[in-house]
Amino acid sequence: MTSRLAFGATVAAAVFLATGALAQTYEVTKLVPGSAFHGVHGLGIDKAGRLFAGSVAGAALYEVDRANGTAKIAVASPEGMADDIAFAPDGTMAWTAFLTGDLYSRKGDGPVKKLASGLPGINSLAFRKDGRLYATQVFLGDALYEIDVEGAKPPRKIMEKMGGLNGFEFGPDDKLYGPLWFKGQVARVDVDKAELTVVADGFKIPAAVNFDSKGNLWVVDTALVGAGRSEVRRQENGGAAQALARQPRNR
Repeated sequence: MTSRLAFGATVAAAVFLATGALAQTYEVTKLVPGSAFHGVHGLGIDKAGRLFAGSVAGAALYEVDRANGTAKIAVASPEGMADDIAFAPDGTMAWTAFLTGDLYSRKGDGPVKKLASGLPGINSLAFRKDGRLYATQVFLGDALYEIDVEGAKPPRKIMEKMGGLNGFEFGPDDKLYGPLWFKGQVARVDVDKAELTVVADGFKIPAAVNFDSKGNLWVVDTALVGAGRSEVRRQENGGAAQALARQPRNR
């Protein structure tokens, strides 16, 4: 038994020494520099042209210097968790903390203010021209709310079970436009009357919409989630959705 233990110890020592020798021959090469972010979910540009990027996984909100390609934390964790970012007419920045269910705002370099809480999955948000704020729960809920910009009143639920009203914004007609993630449609919502109308369909997994300066509605379709493929479509004045660009599937 003693000889077997001695033999085993000798083999283990030999393996250890060999492994140590091999380890000394390794060389680590950085192929791609690490990002300052830990996943970017929302983007926003203020009146001064500053770009802000929000991260849920990183639980922080960043200010990005586009000229130098650098970034710094504008709002640290935990208040900085941001799925989406929006700016009010007076320049106030608001953002949604998806996992904690909180909605925050900050005017200029002032203090962070919590406007709402207890809304798990709070996701997209947008200001109207009059400064009123609206937000939706997606994935961990499915409802549209008006948020008190002073944070004094509880959120007012406008409607629910829309089908995942994600990345939306208000159009020139003061109606809210956004994709219904789970229905493959794009809808228009009259937030004053709580009326939803489908304006486009035929999408696979629409994630967000935006208007350009000409009033065209652009739709991002995350078709085949997980396969690294996406598509951008344009909706022209009530016409059929036209595919404009596609990101090919990862290989």
